[in-house]
Amino acid sequence: MIQQQSLKQVAIVPVAALVLQQLNQSEAFWILYISNLQLTNFRNYRHLNIDIPSGVVAVHGNNAQGKTSLLEAIYLLAIAKAYRAGGDRQAMGVDPDNTEASANISGVVHRKSDVVRISVGMRIDRGLDGYSQPTFHKNISINGIRRSATDLVGVVNAVLFDPQDIDLIVGAPALRRKYLDILICQLDRIYLRSLQTYQKIVYQRNHLLRLIRDKRAAYPELDYWNEAMVSEGTKLILRRHEVVEELKNLSEEVHRRVTGIETGMEIEYSPGVALGNFVEEEIRKSFTSTLEDNLDKEVASGLSQSGPHRDDLVIRVDGRDAATFASRGQARGLAIALRLAEGAILERVRGESPIVLLDDVLSELDILRSRRLLDYACDMEQAFVSTTDLERIEKSILVRSTKMLVSNGAIQKI
Repeated sequence: MIQQQSLKQVAIVPVAALVLQQLNQSEAFWILYISNLQLTNFRNYRHLNIDIPSGVVAVHGNNAQGKTSLLEAIYLLAIAKAYRAGGDRQAMGVDPDNTEASANISGVVHRKSDVVRISVGMRIDRGLDGYSQPTFHKNISINGIRRSATDLVGVVNAVLFDPQDIDLIVGAPALRRKYLDILICQLDRIYLRSLQTYQKIVYQRNHLLRLIRDKRAAYPELDYWNEAMVSEGTKLILRRHEVVEELKNLSEEVHRRVTGIETGMEIEYSPGVALGNFVEEEIRKSFTSTLEDNLDKEVASGLSQSGPHRDDLVIRVDGRDAATFASRGQARGLAIALRLAEGAILERVRGESPIVLLDDVLSELDILRSRRLLDYACDMEQAFVSTTDLERIEKSILVRSTKMLVSNGAIQKI
């Protein structure tokens, strides 16, 4: 395992050296790539066992053949869950009428001088009596040893560029929170544990709020959950603020270089609690005060209305809110900048380049942005580029890439 470092201890070098040029050979960066992938009943893959080299892998095929599913399987080994809407259960490509259904995603990953074998198994038990509620199970192992999802996150670092990334700019705050959480969880397992704990606290607190509203519980019963919410929520706020400060500088510079436009990109962390500053004790006081002030509203709605689960990442272009005023082209450039900055932070803090997953994004980009994005991907130890048209990949890159044809859940190297 690579020892984690605080972002404050990491000097962010010029983004040109990080994102658009090869790294200085004197720096001690380690390799990271997946050399073998095995899938059983994952999306439209019934059985797949494929060896994968490092470098650029061009994944080619028509729509709905399995290109996105392949990249999602690799990303699942990094973040411990299916990324696409619907989640883990829907990722299982099995007959829904089966009494017992299962799926498995396994990968062999090279890190530094180590080889790490990861397996994520999923199973749905439906019960033989026809009445029992189906139960979902997920089993994770690393080098044959049973592990938790928390143990898996951070073993493999990856950055996914998705056609829906434009929603990071114009979509709901929940999508930007998800972006931040995936990034920080790959950097910091302590944050991941706090996030998991906080989500459970909010769930229990919401349940209690509804009981109080229905006269089935008393107000003093909230004291424990309020204290727990403030404690864990403060940790999340501090860490998110720290990471966003690094994202600011990186994403703004990347945006200028990728788009070739001097239009200013600004990022601001907007916490779900009104704060004067980001000092721990002040956050605790403000959070506690906010919960007290909003108590009646929260009981009436049965929902916790303040806290990190209401955070947002405000993105501006030319001083205006990008969610409202950015054109589609501008929003696409801003989203790419966020992803490139994500990769740069992972690279510097973890000491190894992340696996880059470009999922059919070239069709949405102009020539300049496509070239810059591919230049970035080529500088990584391993990058997957999925496309319906190989001509969208520059010839100079295509001739030195491994080409894979995907058709109906089967892959052939071409």
